[in-house]
Amino acid sequence: MNKVFQMLPLQLFLWAGSATAQTPDDMQLSCLLEPSREIKVSSHVSGIVSAVNTERGSQVNKGQVLVKLESGLEQAALDSVKARAEFSSRKLERNKDLLRKGLLSDFEQDELLTDKQLAQLAIKEAEARLKQRTIYSPADAIVVKRSVSIGEYVGTEPVLELVSLNPLHAEIVLRAEHYGQVQPGTPVSVAIGGQEDVFQGTVKIVDKVIDAASGTYGVRVELPNPDSKLPAGLKCRAIFELTSVQ
Repeated sequence: MNKVFQMLPLQLFLWAGSATAQTPDDMQLSCLLEPSREIKVSSHVSGIVSAVNTERGSQVNKGQVLVKLESGLEQAALDSVKARAEFSSRKLERNKDLLRKGLLSDFEQDELLTDKQLAQLAIKEAEARLKQRTIYSPADAIVVKRSVSIGEYVGTEPVLELVSLNPLHAEIVLRAEHYGQVQPGTPVSVAIGGQEDVFQGTVKIVDKVIDAASGTYGVRVELPNPDSKLPAGLKCRAIFELTSVQ
């Protein structure tokens, strides 16, 4: 028998206590806007905080400096290896004529070139150690918790907690009878509780395992949120265009 596909609009009102779907089981569906990323920011190394450049509620950009640790020793080490590198370069420059004329032994030539290479590597190592004293934002995000202040000691514990609100995620639970009707890329209209505006989202993840006890499976909807205008934590309802099979 050939399968006939029809596009049937199925509006799923995703509120606790709503009863707009066809059976009481649909009342178990829920929707909540959540951050797409939650990040606990820690330091690569331990040390004393010398500067904090953000506060709770601030929006930060990827690569932005968030926290600095005292770095006097690391800066001094970098200055020292730079001085050695400059000396190696001057020494090599003074012996260029001898190298060109072949008046230096193989050992002396190798020593001059190796000294310069080692000095350059030492600079890179010192720069990396100094960079570890600065904590950068790993993403465009909102600061939701600040755990340190100037003068405090930082170890392995998180110093800041960030969330990414663009995009937002909505985790939705559907009944097993709808399995196969929702696929990644399926457009979804999302209405926010208490607002008349409807936002357009897209299905990003469809669980491959159905929960046997409840007869449901999960779907993740991704909702663009430019400028992070919508906060996380809002209840919502979603409207799918589902394909039914007869």
